This record gives sequence, structure tokens and C-alpha cells, in this order.
Amino acid sequence: MKSERAAKGAVLDSGQTAVMKSGDMRPEIDLELLSKLKEKNLAALGLIVLEGRIVIEKALEAGIVPRLLVCTQAEEAYWAGASLFPVRVMSHEALCALVDFKFHRGAIAIAEMPQIRRFEAAQNELSASQASMLSMARLLRPDNSMGRTIYERSRETFLCLWDITDPSNLGALIRTAAGLGASSILVGPGCANPYYRKAIRASMGNVFSVPLWSADLALLDTLRLSGAEIVGATLSKQAVSLDVWIAQQGGFLILILGNEGYGLPQEVLSRCTSEVSIPMARSVDSFNVMVAGGILMYELFGKMRATKQEDQ
Repeated sequence: MKSERAAKGAVLDSGQTAVMKSGDMRPEIDLELLSKLKEKNLAALGLIVLEGRIVIEKALEAGIVPRLLVCTQAEEAYWAGASLFPVRVMSHEALCALVDFKFHRGAIAIAEMPQIRRFEAAQNELSASQASMLSMARLLRPDNSMGRTIYERSRETFLCLWDITDPSNLGALIRTAAGLGASSILVGPGCANPYYRKAIRASMGNVFSVPLWSADLALLDTLRLSGAEIVGATLSKQAVSLDVWIAQQGGFLILILGNEGYGLPQEVLSRCTSEVSIPMARSVDSFNVMVAGGILMYELFGKMRATKQEDQ
């Protein structure tokens, strides 16, 4: 079934001429930006690339309107009748020639890059009592173009990423976090831009469906003082095995994943309330950060959900 959002693009022209306002050549400029796409870093220009119907739909649902959408003739009917953005239709072969690789997703779009707000900004609209260190379990998502709403549940699960430099790993972790019920993603220092093309693609558009916040050491201090349980994924001797870990605090849980090569820095570990590790057999000493993150989120977030249900 066609999305309601899809019904609001620009008039389609199967003759491969984008419909533009008189004197407005931006669609042609944007089309040129897609040329030889792999050779370009559009994020440096403040732009994002949306590949495929699912990703584009998630961006649209988050309030992100493309500057231009290009689709194959097979996708023409799906995007027909849109009115908010120009749509250009071309053959599959022509689209592959444009981006300079075999493109099988049917549609591709360019849009303005959303801004990642600092997490503390969420507290500005709270009352003094709500924003106190003792009531941080009630969190506010800003009501902005990303479609965020107020969270008032007492047991939230956050994923915090620190020095995750590979955009594909970052995107895959965000996708997994969204699927396993994370309330928000905290993006710490050293991380790849979650709006890089590879990150968006690996996340299957879930960078738009789960709130993203920027984070730093000062924020971790604030959250710990507020009663948050901050769990660092490590291989240290202090780490508790995942199969015996039990939540120690009654607030919300923040799982922190670090760089695949050297893990979490000491300044982050010193702010964790506990450390956890995944029991492994034979001579294997570690997992890929995507695999480790998935296992940890499945177990830890699941335990928090179970505890929340018991409280109710």
C-alpha cells in the first residue's frame, strides 16, 4: 500500500525531466550531486542520501522532506501524485549509470541533514523539580521536525556509543537498538556521523525513527548522579558475566559500547556503575561490536523490560 507521505511528492515526468518552478534549477543541481555518488561526501555539504523506499519512508515519517527523489520506472506508480518534492523518473540502467554502481533499491533521494541536539537541551522545558538530579528518570524529547514526544516511563533503556568510528557498524547498532526497544541513542565523542550514507543504509533508516542525542563525559556524570545505571561493555576482570548480571538501580539503564579495537577509555569506565562481559567459549576473546551490541541489548534491555513489568 502506498504511503500517505509518498502521495505528496512532485509531478512525475517519465520523459526524465524534473518538474521545477520557473527559474528554480535546484533539482538539476541535486541530480548532479548524485552523479558518481561513491566519490562524494555529501555529509560535508550538510546533505544526506536516502536509498530505497523503506529508508525514504522513515525519513518522511520523521518530517524530513527530500530536495529531490529519483526513481526507476518500476517505482513510478508508487511515487506518482506526490507534491512536496520533485521526483525524477528514469530507467534502471540510467539510474545505475548516474550513481555509477549497480543500484537495486528503486529510489534514491537527497535531503537536508538533521541536527543532533545535545541531550541536556531536553531538560530546558522541564520544571525545576523534574529537572533535578533526583528525577532524571522522566525525560523529555523535544517536539521538533523529527517528531519527538515526551517519555515518562520510569525504566528507559538507552544505547550510548563511544568512538564507534565505522559508519556501517554505527548504523547497524542503531538499527538493532531500535528493534530491541531502546528509547534513545546517545552519540559520544569519536563516533562516525550517523547521517553518513553508509550509516543511514546500515540502519535501514532507523536513524530517523529513534531519537539521537549528542553526549559527553559531563552528561555521564549528570546521569549517574541522577540514578541512572551506566553499564560499560568490557573484557576487564571487574566485568560481570552477562548471564548473571542483575540491574542494581531503579532508574533507567544506559549501555555503553566502545571502539572495537581498544574498547572504552578509562575516563568513561570510571563513570560506569557496572561493567558487563559476554561469556565466550574456546579461544575466542571478543566479538565484532555489532554482534556484541546485539547480544548485550537483547539481554540487558530484556531484563529491564521484565523488571518493569514486575513493578507494574
